[in-house]
Amino acid sequence: MLSQLFSRKPKYQSLVAARAVTVIDKVIYDVGIDALVGGTFVLDKKFRLRFVGAPMQLNAQVHAAVKVSEIAEAALFRGLGYDEPIASTTLKQHAAVLAQAVVRELGTRSPAFGALPATAG
Repeated sequence: MLSQLFSRKPKYQSLVAARAVTVIDKVIYDVGIDALVGGTFVLDKKFRLRFVGAPMQLNAQVHAAVKVSEIAEAALFRGLGYDEPIASTTLKQHAAVLAQAVVRELGTRSPAFGALPATAG
């Protein structure tokens, strides 16, 4: 599983979703929820998922990009306040929902990615 997750070209959309969850968690803990919602997920020509926190120009090396703020499921994160600590289970649930939304949006923007099977089997 780990070799497929970090391979150059994922064979399944579910591997990209798993990567998205990892990236979402890392961004939240490293730079915060606001940076996550203000950033962009980029899918390169090798189907590698990247997160970019700064404005960027799309180029020939990019299959698709989606701004997190444009995803309806990002509202889950906007509702999380800073007044109280956020339970890690809540963050994990929200991250999984957002990751699936990222995959959905990338699939609609990239026919090549949308053509990949959702899961093995």
